[in-house]
Amino acid sequence: MQHLPMARFTVCHKQLLANGQTGLRWHCVKNPNNRGHAPCLLLEISNIRFSEFVPGTGEIMKLLTRKLLTAALMMVASAGAQAAELPFETTRLAVHKVERYRLFEGTVEAVNKSTVSAQTSGRILAINFDVDDFVKAGEIIVRFSDREQKAAVMQAENTLNLARAQRIAAEQDFKRVKKLFASGTVSRARYDTAKSSYDSAVANEARAAAALKQAREQLSYTIVRAPYSGFVVERHVEIGEVANPGQPLMTGFSLEKLRIRADVPEQYARAIRKANRARVVLGEGKTIKVTSLTVFPFADPKSNTVTVRLALPDGVKEVFPGLLVKAAFSTGTTEALTIPARAIARRGELTGAYVIDSDNRLHLQQIRIGRKYGKDGIEVLSGLAAGDRVALDPLKAAIYLKKSTGSENE
Repeated sequence: MQHLPMARFTVCHKQLLANGQTGLRWHCVKNPNNRGHAPCLLLEISNIRFSEFVPGTGEIMKLLTRKLLTAALMMVASAGAQAAELPFETTRLAVHKVERYRLFEGTVEAVNKSTVSAQTSGRILAINFDVDDFVKAGEIIVRFSDREQKAAVMQAENTLNLARAQRIAAEQDFKRVKKLFASGTVSRARYDTAKSSYDSAVANEARAAAALKQAREQLSYTIVRAPYSGFVVERHVEIGEVANPGQPLMTGFSLEKLRIRADVPEQYARAIRKANRARVVLGEGKTIKVTSLTVFPFADPKSNTVTVRLALPDGVKEVFPGLLVKAAFSTGTTEALTIPARAIARRGELTGAYVIDSDNRLHLQQIRIGRKYGKDGIEVLSGLAAGDRVALDPLKAAIYLKKSTGSENE
């Protein structure tokens, strides 16, 4: 029996896609060692091999060749169209230089927190606000009895009027003596006496005016106003009590200006001071930008920590005094593999991404993610590598994968 040559058809799928061409490469190989076997037609398409042993020669060989050639062209065209038309956007992952952060706990403080004290003595007539009440800046919070202060004002006004009259009389006398002294009618001693009386009257008037101003100031202290808008957190007096200067009346704080106080280990103080960047991390991935950062120039010898103050933007609503929060301090830069947040697929407890391999095949790859970097970058700890191609729309990728799997099963 005559041994026929082996006809081999090869479709180089990857090469054809790269070159943008579709074609077949055919060659015959004579194998002298292939004795006792029928000639074999071998077809390779995208690493999938189809073989059929064909006994016989001549027209049968030509017919099978045409059929296999037509089938190969159809499969390559179908695979090329499937590979080129993905109904979703993709991106390739890369390693980026990102900031390295360290998280430490901190406590929110009010920048404006103070205790209002009495500046004059008197009996308390009215207390207009209590604990947890909101007070606007300039509103009256406590009112004192003002009888003594009003009497002092009246007395000071009378003293000022008397001093002013004496100053006017002394001024007129000094002007008359000055003219007489110039004409040589009066002596030098009389001129000096008149001038001294006038200077003394001017000083007495100024002293009386200062006393009146002080008396009026004491009268204004009988009405205590809020220095800024905020909430009352503690009340120290009751109606009817007699308060003395310096006695605490009411304590409050403002929510308009807040800051965070954090104690960080001393080994991180130098890096934090150098980077001078931080943010406040809240729940559900929310963050608050820090406007300024102050690192204290000394450490606590007992705890070996350094205090850091973080100023928050004015009018921030997400935090309040006394709240425990996490502060993320920048300590330098590092390299990390990141993936866009919208490319992450979550299926229950599974976190993954739809990956397109080198053969343009789609599959769901489980990954482990880390911190968030920037506005849309999530650190990939494992499961992916730089250069991997992922789908940006997990929902469309899942639908496409399901349809593709179903059509293959059919």
